[in-house]
Amino acid sequence: MLASVDFFTAQIGGVLMIFMSLIGLLFNVSAFYQYISLEKTSFHIMCISKTISNSLHLLVYLVYNGPSALLYTQIGPELLNRYLNQAIAYGLYCQGPLTQALITINRFLIVYFSPIIIPWYSKWITFGSLSACWIIALYFSTLIGFPDSCLLRFSHQTLTWIHDDCPYFIHYILQSDFLYLILPLGVFSNCMNFFIAFKLFLLSKNQSLSTEASRQRRNTTIRLFIQNCFEDWIYVLDTVNSLFIRDKVNDGFVIFLVTLGSNLITQVADG
Repeated sequence: MLASVDFFTAQIGGVLMIFMSLIGLLFNVSAFYQYISLEKTSFHIMCISKTISNSLHLLVYLVYNGPSALLYTQIGPELLNRYLNQAIAYGLYCQGPLTQALITINRFLIVYFSPIIIPWYSKWITFGSLSACWIIALYFSTLIGFPDSCLLRFSHQTLTWIHDDCPYFIHYILQSDFLYLILPLGVFSNCMNFFIAFKLFLLSKNQSLSTEASRQRRNTTIRLFIQNCFEDWIYVLDTVNSLFIRDKVNDGFVIFLVTLGSNLITQVADG
């Protein structure tokens, strides 16, 4: 049985969700307008898609979960609650690591094969890959074929997600499937980033650059490598955190921090 939180604690959680989602939206909307103004390469198209999914994710906290906790009441019908929170816990959430894996593959192909002319069909491959990602996200957001009770709902009384009457074995299968999707994506992207960093390091050694230019190239490579590894693993750590650590604590506000709080911070940091 999850511990309930009082009205004041729920309001603190609501304010935090609204405040952090506003910051995250600022980052992601700024990134969206930056990418939309650039040439529509495959990389930029994937980045645009990622900022859209992140922004939709953050909007749920801004217009629904945050106000619901602040007012200490459910807003609208329960089914609306379930679909919105199923999306941010599973559907829209998995868009991050899926798109990040595509971005990593794109970067790997450019670094290792250095195409002089980009094939005309490359954008169609990008659109097809992103469409597949959005279909996966749609399925995890709606859970077609499963009872509505298996959709997560946000409880303003506990400040976390609840499955209610979903049979335990279905709940376990959903969690396991999701973990086995996020974890391999993180490992795959991270391994690809090691190969990319290694190739860039060799290129910097082979090119006749000045000492200053070589140092700047090396620093840029290191910075991008750290950034990419962070983006790869932040979703894995958050997923493990939400699935396992929440069962080890009893305090309602701490459970909020390791579930919805962690989920929200992941989107803000990813932006």
